[in-house]
Amino acid sequence: MINKIKHSKRVILLEPNYRRKYIPLGLAKIATMVKNNEGEVFYQRKYTPVDEDAVCITSLFTYDSEIVDDTISEVQFLNPKANIYLGGVYASLMHKRISKLFPTITIFNGYSKELDSCVPDYSIDWQIKDPWDKFSFVFTSRGCPNRCAYCAVWKIEPDLWVNKHWHKHICLDKPYVMISDNNLSSMPLNHFKSIHKFITEKKKRIVFDNGFDCKLVTKELAQMLGQMKFTRSGMRLAFDRIEEDGQFQKAINMIKDGGVAKSHIMAYVLFNFNDKPKDADYRMRECVKLGIRPYPQQYTPLNRLNRDVPYIGKYWTTNLVRIFRFFWLMAGFNTKMTFEEYCVTRCTNSNNKMQMTKEDWKVWETN
Repeated sequence: MINKIKHSKRVILLEPNYRRKYIPLGLAKIATMVKNNEGEVFYQRKYTPVDEDAVCITSLFTYDSEIVDDTISEVQFLNPKANIYLGGVYASLMHKRISKLFPTITIFNGYSKELDSCVPDYSIDWQIKDPWDKFSFVFTSRGCPNRCAYCAVWKIEPDLWVNKHWHKHICLDKPYVMISDNNLSSMPLNHFKSIHKFITEKKKRIVFDNGFDCKLVTKELAQMLGQMKFTRSGMRLAFDRIEEDGQFQKAINMIKDGGVAKSHIMAYVLFNFNDKPKDADYRMRECVKLGIRPYPQQYTPLNRLNRDVPYIGKYWTTNLVRIFRFFWLMAGFNTKMTFEEYCVTRCTNSNNKMQMTKEDWKVWETN
């Protein structure tokens, strides 16, 4: 498949019209690959035929499947003979379903080391808004040794791989870099040392969008992190499971002692999975105690095909999920009172849209 796209002469890079912040990185790399082989590319968010010989469609999360499916259908309606190639998260996780719906298209499952080695094409107007248009977007490695049931990484990126050419993917004219490796801390320390050296020498501000497993943080790693400049809460970890209690706090304290300001640290905190509400609240509250920002990451099943009916974990209610997420997103509340205090003082008025019901209280108290 990659070889066919590489040697195509007129390629449409089609991004379905779902919401997103960042550039479609796969399409940006395809653009470079095609241009390097003297082909032309045409970036679109709504399909318009250009006498192309290939249409490359990207996909994001499974709950945007309807938008992606509609895009494929539109291409096939307007151009029944189109050579359609579909990749991305939805394509990888739901490739059997997609094959049944669209048996004539080619689906790419996973990622390509050859394509990943291509430098993203930043010359195209990807219609990205400030500040994200000032970022270089980089995967310096792929894979994660963990096989967490709530995560898709080990399904899409089953092998650990370091991209030796990652530094070429950073545009020196852009002040910021987002490194999106899924478990950077599981890679050899020398790899991180090379990242540290390049970023500090080029004086870039950085966001590690995923990247660090609290169980693998060491003093040496923390000290190197302390020498880097961050932007937008750019030092990010996760506190997804109560089993990491103690290890997470130790890692955060090491990172702070290494020189990273607590204002630059953010923790993704999973909730609505197999956790109980007070378990999730405890993990959130521990982040507040450490002086860092918790981000409530609401669990959605990996095969969720739309946003119509939200998934609700067995220990939660729809209303409790909604109020819990709202509270923890509002730093003005969660730094001044507990979630329970907020519910008692703000969520008992019948005119309040965020009102806690008797059923919500029962679930909170019994779980």
